[in-house]
Amino acid sequence: MQVTNKNNLKTLEQLPSPKNVFEYFLAMCEIPRCSGNMKGIRDALVKFGKENNIETKVDKTGNVLFRKPGTKGLEEKPSVCLQAHMDMVGTKDEGLKFNFETDPITTKIENGWLTAEGTTLGADNGIGIAFGLAVLTEEFEHGPIELLCTVDEETTMEGAFNVETEDFIKSQFMINVDSEEDAAICFGSAGGFERLFKLAVEHVEKIPEGYTQVNLYLHELLGGHTGVQIHENRASANKWMIRMLLAAASTEFLMSSYTGGHAKNAIPSSCKTSVLVAEDKVDKFMDLIQEMHGKLMEEFFVIETKGIVLELEAVKVTVESALTVESTIQMLDFVHAIPHGVMRMSPEVEGLVESSQSVSTVKLVENVLEILVFARSSTYSQLTYLDKQLGSIASLSGAEYIKEAGSDFPPWEPMLRDNKLLESMKTAFKKVYKKEPHCYAIHAGLECSIIQDKYEGMVPLSIGPTLTDPHSPQEKLEIKTVETCYELLKETLITIAK
Repeated sequence: MQVTNKNNLKTLEQLPSPKNVFEYFLAMCEIPRCSGNMKGIRDALVKFGKENNIETKVDKTGNVLFRKPGTKGLEEKPSVCLQAHMDMVGTKDEGLKFNFETDPITTKIENGWLTAEGTTLGADNGIGIAFGLAVLTEEFEHGPIELLCTVDEETTMEGAFNVETEDFIKSQFMINVDSEEDAAICFGSAGGFERLFKLAVEHVEKIPEGYTQVNLYLHELLGGHTGVQIHENRASANKWMIRMLLAAASTEFLMSSYTGGHAKNAIPSSCKTSVLVAEDKVDKFMDLIQEMHGKLMEEFFVIETKGIVLELEAVKVTVESALTVESTIQMLDFVHAIPHGVMRMSPEVEGLVESSQSVSTVKLVENVLEILVFARSSTYSQLTYLDKQLGSIASLSGAEYIKEAGSDFPPWEPMLRDNKLLESMKTAFKKVYKKEPHCYAIHAGLECSIIQDKYEGMVPLSIGPTLTDPHSPQEKLEIKTVETCYELLKETLITIAK
């Protein structure tokens, strides 16, 4: 893998050690690899294995596994599998001309952080892959090492769910490199599920006379990762839009179109809708929308610091269909009724979100309103509770409630006793950081839980350099933490082989 983009080559020149890690990462920035588009990155990884004479396997799902024997005298030591995912979430600034299927991500350095020009950086989880490739090509004493690169973690977790179990991973220990906090060791993560609501809606027979079309476009909300920023109470564009429209319900407008949110695991940061308003009620509609928007701006002014934009435009009717007044209100009430945000904090781990859910995407598709909800919890009982609660809301509303195939994933429950991997990493941590490690569990979902469930007896841990605002154009990687985290990874492999 090589960096060819002039902008990224300039970035590479400015970056400190470990140069090999940054070079592999920047090379991946030039390979389109949003979820579902894995061929380019998979081909590049297979080529890397051949060029470096490293045993390489690809399973039927498209996961890539590298296997490197231990150095001389350490061939029989416990094998450790490093793990990261190939795919990334592609989001960009509004109005930016960028095609995630063809264009390279261009990078820049800002005040000690690596970030991208108006798009997601893809350090979630490209930097994890880069750590693994660097380990495979660097010379130091270690036992047997594997590197598992999984597909489509950000959407279906298909790679983890369908990873081969016959003659594939041989390691007893796994180090996932998909955490986002340096100087810390993660030993547990949340499970979760996604559910799709489908609510039938009714349209007027024809567009009535004497109406004006009003287009609403809400954008520049912070958004973010539902497993990382949900506790910050960032605003949801879907909830914001619905609250404005409900405030204007007395004008009896007709909903024509609605699209909000872009990914199941991202807090909605933008929303577009078009409505039809009687000509003599347009001014009142606009006033009510602006009034509620102002109240919401006050409600979130401490949190939403990016600068939320609401565009309102009254135009001649161009849409060809609209919901009835009754169906419009039913739609608004339904979205409004579904809980969004933190549901419960952990009673055992201070500061840990135990359960949450996100009204991630809402869209009006012909005669159906589709709502995708993504729920998380670190306990099975809470996952069951949230699932049944959502099912009850669907039942009361007359909506179809659909379990997305392969969407459920189990929580990763901590193993704190008799854990050789954890003890080895703690020893390595104290050598690298000169202090005791911070050990924690997270609310986000990690593939460890799914892979561990398939390989009985496997013991995972997770680490990673500091990364903020993943899944958004504000995503950035703290440069100095890449070196320390990479040293922790290598020192752990050295320690466990002793």
